[in-house]
Amino acid sequence: MKTPVFLVLVIFAIHSSLHAQDVRSNTEGFNVGASGNYSYWSSSYFNQLDEAEPNGLGGGVRVGYGFNQRLEVFASFDGYSFRFNTPEEWDVYRLNTLGAGLRLNLGGTLQAFRPFVELGVCSQDFLIDPVFLNGDAYEFKMRGPAVMGSAGLNFFIIENLAINASIGGSYGKISSFLGNGVGFEDRPDMRTLRTTVGLSFFFH
Repeated sequence: MKTPVFLVLVIFAIHSSLHAQDVRSNTEGFNVGASGNYSYWSSSYFNQLDEAEPNGLGGGVRVGYGFNQRLEVFASFDGYSFRFNTPEEWDVYRLNTLGAGLRLNLGGTLQAFRPFVELGVCSQDFLIDPVFLNGDAYEFKMRGPAVMGSAGLNFFIIENLAINASIGGSYGKISSFLGNGVGFEDRPDMRTLRTTVGLSFFFH
């Protein structure tokens, strides 16, 4: 009787080991990530400002929770500096975004490559100093909500560590527009395109 039981246990152990080795990725549970980012911004209102410094570089951090292998909620923070074409003209030219949303992970646990798409909302905080109007220098502080979306790919080096890349963008309106602390009634539009490359760690 002992021999058949022992054989069953051995076969079960081998099957479990092979199954575990087949798992290449897992998006369920908590994950954290960091990335290096590129952003391009434009506005039909700020014709000269966006043309002067359209390109920004920065980084971001992200926290997510996967309810299963498909659906995930996330929160993110990204910051960019746009002082590249003429850095001597600006004391500050930066954009920060704080966002949250839903991600849909595609593929399955047997695949190392896991595409994803995501949709969310964010708060955009833009600061440009100085901006010259009629010979006077202004500090522009702008803040407002935006809708954001992106698509990308996770490549799992091991089951809980992935290299990722994405491309996305946002569109919104400035709801608070201050020049040297004085409010303007104008509500400019703001569009961004961005690409990211980073690492994510998944806690299982």
